[in-house]
Amino acid sequence: MVRIKRTKLIFGMGAFCIVFWLFLYWKVSEVYSSHKQRLAPRTKVLDSLPKEFAAGGSDWNAFHDESNDSEYDPEYLNELAKINTAEDQRRYSEGYHNYAFNEMISGKLSYLRPLPDRRNPNCYDKSYPSNLPHASIIICFYNEAKSVLLRTIHTALDRSPSKLIHEIILIDDASDMKHLKSELDDYIRQHLPKVKLFHSKERLGLIRARMLGASKATGQVLLFLDSHCEMTNRWLEPLLTVIHKDPQTLAVPIMDIINRDTFKYEASSLVKGGFSWGMHYQWEPLSKEQADKVQKSPDPYETPTMAGGLFAIDRKYFYEMGEYDKDMDVWGGENLELSFRTWQCGGRIVIVPCSRVGHIFRNRRPYGSPIPNSFTKNTLRVVNVWMDSFKKYYFQINPKAKHIEYGDISERLALRKRLNCWSFEHYLKTVYPEILHKFPDMSKSLHGGHKEEEKKIIPEKVPIRAKGVLKHKGSGLCVESEKTVFDKRALLRLATCNMVASEQTWYETERKDFRLGNILCMDVNLKEGAYARLMKCNGQSTQSWMWTKQDSFNTLFNTDTQKCLVSTGVEPGALLKLMTCSNSPLMDFELIR
Repeated sequence: MVRIKRTKLIFGMGAFCIVFWLFLYWKVSEVYSSHKQRLAPRTKVLDSLPKEFAAGGSDWNAFHDESNDSEYDPEYLNELAKINTAEDQRRYSEGYHNYAFNEMISGKLSYLRPLPDRRNPNCYDKSYPSNLPHASIIICFYNEAKSVLLRTIHTALDRSPSKLIHEIILIDDASDMKHLKSELDDYIRQHLPKVKLFHSKERLGLIRARMLGASKATGQVLLFLDSHCEMTNRWLEPLLTVIHKDPQTLAVPIMDIINRDTFKYEASSLVKGGFSWGMHYQWEPLSKEQADKVQKSPDPYETPTMAGGLFAIDRKYFYEMGEYDKDMDVWGGENLELSFRTWQCGGRIVIVPCSRVGHIFRNRRPYGSPIPNSFTKNTLRVVNVWMDSFKKYYFQINPKAKHIEYGDISERLALRKRLNCWSFEHYLKTVYPEILHKFPDMSKSLHGGHKEEEKKIIPEKVPIRAKGVLKHKGSGLCVESEKTVFDKRALLRLATCNMVASEQTWYETERKDFRLGNILCMDVNLKEGAYARLMKCNGQSTQSWMWTKQDSFNTLFNTDTQKCLVSTGVEPGALLKLMTCSNSPLMDFELIR
């Protein structure tokens, strides 16, 4: 009997525990659910801490849905732009060095951030044919930042009708950055079934990389994009409609500006493409009459040339008219060649106002060309095939180009003859008559005509006041670069002193700057972060330092910011930054001669 009672008691206690834990689980789930609903709209919090830097440091999880975040918020971008830590400043500096834009901000944004709608309101209600051709989007890249590359892909897919994108062809032009190899392969395989990635084993350059991409494509339309774009809503249908109506027309979207420093989305004005007699592409404003007409009715309008980074073309027509010139090297001149050929051989180029694409306009190319002087060589192929007697104006601007080799152009001349193309004079008179009033003065040379103009600029020599290691007396360590003495934007840190190492030798000059290895200057620009770094010596106040006394301590006072240099710690690797001057031993420095 005792055993039976004990068994019933154990059984009853077990049942009670099960019921209790089920009840507790139900209540906790209910509370979690309510909190989850309250936190769901806070996507900006998620955006400010991207998944790519969380949960074990996975680099390929920054994509998340921002469907609840429907408003574009410039103030939010201002918050993201603030440099609060040394890691922020490193990423900021490395972004500009590697990509020529603020990758620090880009890396904090999701791949589908909301963008403002800058279309003409008359575009909103436009309808498009249901039988539009589908497109193969071709994106070529070399050492691109993963954040902007994947944002280009995701916005193209997410903001387009699925049936209109046949595929996305990615051509990796022999990049040597790790994140563009197996990690990119894995991400695409897991998340982007419409994307096909091809790695070139050797550097092709943009022109041949695009030719490779076109050869892999099977869509009815080829749509070329740069690798640092963001698509807006309904960007694709207007482009495809142009080609659906006339397969011999190239369609170009309005290229809005993604600010390279702030990543703010800025609307471009209505412009068209032109060129200078030096064979450089240039934007030109529309006449008031034409601008008013487009504002009233945003229909596609003709442009004499195109920038070449973003455009759509019928795939069959692309090959019928000779694709790109395969003997051009790397980059440059191909956009004018394609523009001249299209107009002279019976086609048209139009800008489509209802299609708007954001584009990062960099102020420099962050990588060199594997072939020197490729732009001049390519331009010479253009002028000698397409410009007839008008090429004399190019040589008036660039007389030295007459002596540069540009290869065999017999195939391109045969192509021009086969396509029965018009003269360059016909193109100028019918498509671009404005330039007929902008000929260079043939009575004088505009470039390279005088020996004194060719003299090399001799760098200014600045007298040296003192030379030695910069010792941080509070720690007994010395100041050096995080990288090398040649690396611009490298942060400065403390390290074990080496009195004979050039990597720790500082030169104090009469200009009041400090030069590491007599190469780069100690610089602090609070707009780009409070941490001291190396920059090219420029004589600006951000590089001007004065020795001052704070009680018994020797401090380095920056005249631009009115702050003092301070170490963030006393251990090797501690970084240097600026703070309000005080009598802290962390601000005590000495130049040991």
